[in-house]
Amino acid sequence: MKLNFNVNIHTGSHDEQLACIVRKYVRRCNYHPDIEKLRELLSKVTDEQKLNILQQTKNEGRTPLLVAAYRDDAEMITTILSSLQSSNRCKLVMMKDNVKRTPLHEAASKGQTELVTAILNSLRADQQMQLLAVEDMDCRIALEMASGETEDVLIRYSMNAIRENKKGKICLALALCLCVNKDNQRTYEVS
Repeated sequence: MKLNFNVNIHTGSHDEQLACIVRKYVRRCNYHPDIEKLRELLSKVTDEQKLNILQQTKNEGRTPLLVAAYRDDAEMITTILSSLQSSNRCKLVMMKDNVKRTPLHEAASKGQTELVTAILNSLRADQQMQLLAVEDMDCRIALEMASGETEDVLIRYSMNAIRENKKGKICLALALCLCVNKDNQRTYEVS
């Protein structure tokens, strides 16, 4: 004889229970994402709960956003970032894995221009500048890991962020140095 028991233990508030469900689903999305379901669940929790859920790490210290960058999943990145307010978006994008890489490092190193653009477009200019200056454990910024079109995108964002913030001479010097050393025919304007 087989007995089936369905026991629902209701501990905590409705918000806590909902956050628990979303947390479990986000973990599952690392393996088999259903973007529509993820959007629906993220819309039901507060921004602080989303941030708390999305900051949790798994293998190699990766958050769901880092996993999405690792898997070149632009739709997952856009879904996660668009669900958060600007300040929390910045906190999530700045999180590093065990080798101190951000989602931007991961996308840049793989030449994923679409991911780089999605990540940087989700931030304000001052937040972009902050992210562009983050170093991994080998003291490399994302720009140093990029090549081709992705490198061009990162240089443009660096220069725009500098123009917006009127600071960041180190990033500008690095960007200009890379332009001259890599290809004398490339020109970039800072206005």
